[in-house]
Order: sequence, then structure tokens, then C-alpha cells
Amino acid sequence: MSSIETYARLRRIGAPVITTGEAAAALGVSTSAASRSLRALARQDLLQHVRYGLWSLMPAPVDPRRFVSEITRPYPAYLSFESALSAHGMIDQLPRAITVASLDRAKTIRTNLGTYAVHHLPPALFAGFTDAGGVPLATPEKALFDYVYLAHASGHPRRRLPELDLPARFSRAAVRRWSTLIASPALRDRVGAALDALMSGARAT
Repeated sequence: MSSIETYARLRRIGAPVITTGEAAAALGVSTSAASRSLRALARQDLLQHVRYGLWSLMPAPVDPRRFVSEITRPYPAYLSFESALSAHGMIDQLPRAITVASLDRAKTIRTNLGTYAVHHLPPALFAGFTDAGGVPLATPEKALFDYVYLAHASGHPRRRLPELDLPARFSRAAVRRWSTLIASPALRDRVGAALDALMSGARAT
């Protein structure tokens, strides 16, 4: 089978990102044979190797934020914390890692496209994001809540944000509603107080 035929079969899977196992099933070959075919296609720039066992069929260059949901499979994930705050123009600083909220455990994932800092959220708080051009992105309110919640839940309440700007139509009430879903009353009070202080000192844009 030629490289073009192999690539065409992989494209028929209909997913922008595939695993080596998925490629093997689509091609009807062993995992090791699929891995060799995928490496050959990568050398021809027909696809990109993201990390062990994961390949992108999207044309380069690729926004690494689009892989947020893929790197934590089978657990869902979305872009949040500093990366989402930066995407919404709420902070000027660009985070060194792509910050991810997930039901997966907390970990750092290094790939050929970038480093992902995965932070665990409990199921009750895993929501508040939308699709933004293929990127699952926290809303401005949820990104701010996630950042403050993580700081206090992880025992690092002194984590400081750079100067914070609140975008037009930012809903302080929506942020406070997220706080009510925190199971621990003590943690709920600490997060709520920290959020109120942050929003009081922020600039409206």
C-alpha cells in the first residue's frame, strides 16, 4: 500500500487525531506495522507525531491547544486557568505550559507540540466551557474560578495573578454561583472571599 493510500485510509476514520491502535484497526495491520507506517507518513510531513501513541492528521502548523481533549483520553478536558485567562485577554502574561482542567489526575504531559499542565477538578466542577474554533475553552468566569479554586484546594493560596482585566459582560454573579458548588464549606468560604477580592481589584475593559 502506498503512502497516499495509507494516508487516505487514515483520513477516512474522520478524526483529526488518532492513536496507533486506531490506525492499526483502520489499516488492518498489527500495531507495530501501523507504527512504522505512521512514522513514514510523519517523515513525509503528512501527519505529526504528538506523543507516544498519538498522531495528528491536521495540517501543520497546528494550534497545540486543540489537543487538550486528546492528551487526557479517555478523560475529558478543557483549556482553563492561566491559558484560558490569557486567551480571553484577562491577563497579559503567556503561561509557559498549556493549562488544562480534567477529570484525569494531575500531571505534566510533554509532547512534540508543547507541555500540558493537567489539573484535576471534581466532577461537580467540571463544566463551564465552550467550543472556540476546535478548542474546548473555559468561559472567562469559569477560568477565573478554576484558577482560584485550584490555588486554595491545592494548598497554594498565595499564588498571584498578574494584573487582572475583566472583559465586557463579565458576570460576577456567575463566578459566585460556581463557588456554591464546592463541597467543603471551609474551602467554599476561602475561595469565595478570594474571588471577591480579586474581582474588586480588577479593571473593567
